[in-house]
Amino acid sequence: MRINMRILVVGLGLCLSVITAVNAQQLQDFTGTWKVDPDKVQAKTTLVNNPPENAPDIPPPPPADHRYILEQIRLDGKVLKISGGEAGTTGVYTIDPSGKEVSDPIPDSTPIIVRIATTSWSEGKLVTKWKMERDGEAFMHGTDVRSLAPEGTLLVTREIESAEHRAQIRLVLGKVH
Repeated sequence: MRINMRILVVGLGLCLSVITAVNAQQLQDFTGTWKVDPDKVQAKTTLVNNPPENAPDIPPPPPADHRYILEQIRLDGKVLKISGGEAGTTGVYTIDPSGKEVSDPIPDSTPIIVRIATTSWSEGKLVTKWKMERDGEAFMHGTDVRSLAPEGTLLVTREIESAEHRAQIRLVLGKVH
């Protein structure tokens, strides 16, 4: 019985090591500098009819001619740090695929806006559920899905919701390096 228990413990340890190594490699595949293909950006924003009078103010959507440019993704331990054009701010967003809640302040916002998010793997995709808070009050939330296409592009789909608008965005990014 003791031998079987040892085999079970060793087997479980090996399984966890393999899972950790696979997740680390999957995260590594997302790292680099990515450039948005402007011809493949799809964005649709719909204003809500009769939003609540007490709805918190939201930042205005990007202008129609807004161009997403570059996204920097780097591995920092077991999490990804994302900054650049796709995020649309000078903020650095944390992607922790363990499901742990993370919060990232957006430094160029007044008053300070904080992005609170959880991320998990789903069918080889990184799924991030997030919300934006100002003065402790959520004013916008959404879901980002990041996946790698077979041809090596990064696909980002985003759904955004607030009391005043709904938006769906799809970005295709090619790796610069």
